[in-house]
Amino acid sequence: MHIDVRRTGGFAGTTRRWRVDTDACGDPAAWTDLVGTLPRDVPAPAPGVRDDFTWTITIEQRTVTIPGSRLEEPWASLVARVRDEGDAA
Repeated sequence: MHIDVRRTGGFAGTTRRWRVDTDACGDPAAWTDLVGTLPRDVPAPAPGVRDDFTWTITIEQRTVTIPGSRLEEPWASLVARVRDEGDAA
């Protein structure tokens, strides 16, 4: 499974991106379990927060966009793991 995480915005308005192919990792089942915990509904957009990040997460064909102020578990765990173990793009 391919997971792409993109962070945009913030004070400098920069974009950062990380990618991971879970099939090439040593523990693809753990990735599948983590993705399985994700809710079907994404957090509702928050009122504009100055200099906030926006996270765009794509898992295979599904893309969600979450404001940084609303990035909560289990989405936050997925983002952290992709950033830690994925390739920066």
